[in-house]
Amino acid sequence: MAKRGVQMKVRHEVHNDIPKIAEIHVKSWQTTYHGIISQEYLDALNVEEREESWRSKSLEGTFVAEDADGVFGFASFGKQRDERYSIYDGELYAIYLLQRKQKSGAGMALIAKGVDYLIEKGYQNMLLWVFEQNSAKQFYQKLQPSFAVTSQFELAGENHEEIGYGWELSVLSAHVQQIISSASSNNERKK
Repeated sequence: MAKRGVQMKVRHEVHNDIPKIAEIHVKSWQTTYHGIISQEYLDALNVEEREESWRSKSLEGTFVAEDADGVFGFASFGKQRDERYSIYDGELYAIYLLQRKQKSGAGMALIAKGVDYLIEKGYQNMLLWVFEQNSAKQFYQKLQPSFAVTSQFELAGENHEEIGYGWELSVLSAHVQQIISSASSNNERKK
């Protein structure tokens, strides 16, 4: 558990974070996608391979959430990759938190940081993809996307449905700040 009074913070990822990011990536897939993706595939996920993959990527646009216990989540943002939806120039590639740290406000803080980053880089809007069966889609729906589309893809020899959500960044930024402010006010009232 985090020490009392120590706040969670979000910052740019640095190379020393890569081993922890890889661990979070694998553990999050194994908990989030249990019952969605084949167990054989999830059991075969390897932290060392994921770490190697992260070392080959640019860390720009990647942020981590940490508290007194260390890094427990990350999100990665950048140029949108799906040619079918070229109206969207920015993308949330990934956001994962250790299961025990979910629903703590860290996900929203990571989104806020990434949206600010995309706006600073000149992006106008953002797209993300989520497994249709992933309960996290409720988190994204709370952010009131202005666009939603479904698509199919194959992973581990199985067909899956995914949902693409899109936002205009200025609208998303204002909405995220409103959610964070509301949550902060609620927390103050509980004290």
